[in-house]
Amino acid sequence: MKTLILKYTEFAKNIFSHKLSFFRISMVSIAACFFSFFLVFGGIYITASRNMAIKQIRFHMSQTISWLNELGLDIAYDNIEFNSLLFSPLVTIDNLQIYNTKGLNTWVLKFKQIKAYPNIFGTPRIRFSSNDGGKFIFNDFISDMTSGNTFLDITSNNGNIGSVMLHSEDINIHDFAKIERITYLLESVSAPTINNSANIPSFESFFEINNVELNGLLNYPLSSHLTLLYAKANIMDKISPDESFLTTMESWLKDGGFIEIPNLIVQWEPLTLVGRGSINFNERFLPKVNLNTSSKGILRLLQDLQENNFLENKNVFVANILLSNKAYKLNPEDKEMTISAPISYSDGKIAIENLTIKDFNK
Repeated sequence: MKTLILKYTEFAKNIFSHKLSFFRISMVSIAACFFSFFLVFGGIYITASRNMAIKQIRFHMSQTISWLNELGLDIAYDNIEFNSLLFSPLVTIDNLQIYNTKGLNTWVLKFKQIKAYPNIFGTPRIRFSSNDGGKFIFNDFISDMTSGNTFLDITSNNGNIGSVMLHSEDINIHDFAKIERITYLLESVSAPTINNSANIPSFESFFEINNVELNGLLNYPLSSHLTLLYAKANIMDKISPDESFLTTMESWLKDGGFIEIPNLIVQWEPLTLVGRGSINFNERFLPKVNLNTSSKGILRLLQDLQENNFLENKNVFVANILLSNKAYKLNPEDKEMTISAPISYSDGKIAIENLTIKDFNK
């Protein structure tokens, strides 16, 4: 009996060992099949998605150039190359130039090379980056331009713009300015479920520029160091994109569109200013800005600008009297007086307390 049990045990071991070996071989084969399938499927998916992204870029480039032309701007480049292969730039643009076609002054931004990469998984996003520098041209002034981490992210949402983000660090425009950081974000806002969209923005935007050091040899009315410029702006009412930018703007304005500025901060010696307000546009799409501000150092700033013959002397004299009567010290240790005053811009004129202090039309 004992011998029979040993035989059956040995027989079971052989069968189990054979089955285990077969199972291991089968699992390796199955894993290899799955890996091959996902590798092939993933390659097809990524290639197809890159080809679709290229088609979208071609379409939106044509539309963007058309819109820029309506605004008096244009784009030029030496060469553009599209590539659907994985790990290669989706788009490479050599010597990209953005320049104005209208206005008294001529300016050009040149970038040696722009590369674009898609987001392989997740939110549809394309990142345009530039690390090779370029040139900045303003009339007869030509300057080499370098920067650190610089990119533009564009995401889409159901065929429309979901967000646009621009980020650049350590910008050096030789013989003009050094900028620590520039950040801009434009993001769409989901439509509310209740019917009160008139008070809901379609887009929210944020702009921030930090620590700008201007060349001290340049002629400008403020100090050479801008510490901070921050603005939050909401585009109110729905924007329905059209083939024409002007038609899009006309429809938006007709529906009561305007830009709300809930927060504005300026720290530019000797001025420290916070404010809020709005920007409206007339039938010629010219802006009308109205701000309610609270500031320190504005009296000294007006005096400096007047000494540089930048402001209207007569109205500045009256504005100084009005502002001086409203000035107070927010804290006992403050060196500069705090003043609350409305500031506006319309038809090329800057006004404080409804007094025009600068007319750019003259």
